Amino acid sequence: MIEFILLFIMGLLGGFLAGLIGVGGGVIYILILPYVLLNMGYPDTEIVQFTIANSLVGTMFAALSGNVALIMKKEFFWKEVLIVGLFGIFISLLVLQFVVQTDWYQRDKFNVVIILLMSFVVFRTLKSNRASNFESEEKQATKGQLGVVGALAGSISALSGLGGGVVIIPILNLRFNQSMRKAKSISLGVIFITSMVMSISNLLAEPMTNINGQNIGYVVWPLVLVLSLGVIIGSPYGVRIARKLSNRTISYIFVSFLGVVIIDKLIQLLS
Repeated sequence: MIEFILLFIMGLLGGFLAGLIGVGGGVIYILILPYVLLNMGYPDTEIVQFTIANSLVGTMFAALSGNVALIMKKEFFWKEVLIVGLFGIFISLLVLQFVVQTDWYQRDKFNVVIILLMSFVVFRTLKSNRASNFESEEKQATKGQLGVVGALAGSISALSGLGGGVVIIPILNLRFNQSMRKAKSISLGVIFITSMVMSISNLLAEPMTNINGQNIGYVVWPLVLVLSLGVIIGSPYGVRIARKLSNRTISYIFVSFLGVVIIDKLIQLLS
């Protein structure tokens, strides 16, 4: 019972962050899910696969809830979302099939991916805050450039369970001078598309070990239902608060949560 209460709270926080920052809430989910899944009896040898799969389901609902709020406010960018999303789907499914859902991709490799990815994003975001002006003229991204963004986001999403927002937002904001609000909106749209397709793939996947649990494929239904309930409630509030904060403030909140995850994964890697 305590675990499910904690999951609900994490869902609330993850949903709120999804609406506020646009990263789908996965930053919170990958912190708590490994511990909960191990306590539920799922094997350490596949804890990465289960963590990524269930994080993506929570991320999908967080993005869906945030997207509904953005569409109602007419702050949704359909063209960019579809282009980035389609490339993201293709690459993410390849990475899931040939990298993540193999016995090679264990916890140490997962932690290294998370640490390197988030350290890079933290560095670039802080550098941008010091050196750039968020009001710079926006650059028009070509379809090819948006496709590259989608491919990178899909790869990172499949490898980490984070939804790809940690790649989409910095690239759109730093490379193309798009505002954090626009980058966040595109990120949430892409996250929903890619995480939904990967969640279906994870439902159809067969775990490498024989597991007698409440799961279909790599998705543990009691866990994701509680998590997603919190997500759906929390996400619209994040969208509302984001409208009242400056781009710089949102980026610092973004960096703060990435820092927490980096510390957690470093501790796991060194222990």
